[in-house]
Amino acid sequence: MKKSAKNRLIIMAHPDDPELACGGTIAQWAERDRVHYIIASCGEKGTWDKNAEPLAIARNREKEAKTAAKFLGVHRVIFLRHPDGEMAFTPTLRLELAALIRSIKPYTVVTHDPWRRQFHPDHRAIGFVVIDAIMIARDWHFYPFLKEIGLRIHRPRELLLTPSDKPTFINDITANFDKKIKAISLHRSQLRQLPEWQKRIKQRALNDGKLGGYKFAEGFYKMRV
Repeated sequence: MKKSAKNRLIIMAHPDDPELACGGTIAQWAERDRVHYIIASCGEKGTWDKNAEPLAIARNREKEAKTAAKFLGVHRVIFLRHPDGEMAFTPTLRLELAALIRSIKPYTVVTHDPWRRQFHPDHRAIGFVVIDAIMIARDWHFYPFLKEIGLRIHRPRELLLTPSDKPTFINDITANFDKKIKAISLHRSQLRQLPEWQKRIKQRALNDGKLGGYKFAEGFYKMRV
């Protein structure tokens, strides 16, 4: 990795969340930086088909996630494989994330904005768990065993929450908007559950773009670390 490049870490609940939330920014970063994904669940409940087999859904969604990540130029995708829909009931999750943050040493961490009005409980849970995990990753006296196994403290420089009802950082993705749309389309199993998804994604990018004076943008709430 070039000395001027940065590690960027995207931590999301489900396999299609990175591209939906910030696929344009990911494509932009991947041109120069090393982008990592951590996906907390396999999304095995992500279907409206009552006869579908959850294990088969999980395998397919992981495959789609890898394909979309490769298309955007992502360096690595890590699946934690926690049960979909049960993030709030996973006591080990913040320790897992803290250990991975210390190992990857990201300059930027991106996750769900837990204060945004949103329907899926996993998104709220992951947002709050990531904030907890960063605190553990940055301070010596949480879980001393991490130091004993060589995982020294690391404090990311940026924590970006997205999508946000009140973005404070607007990133121009005009040049990468089409790439974002293509990456989302690679999650084929989910498109039937996303009615008019292209229209909705475009409108959100236009709305965020207006805030920054761009055609298309992605908005983030930048939180102090």
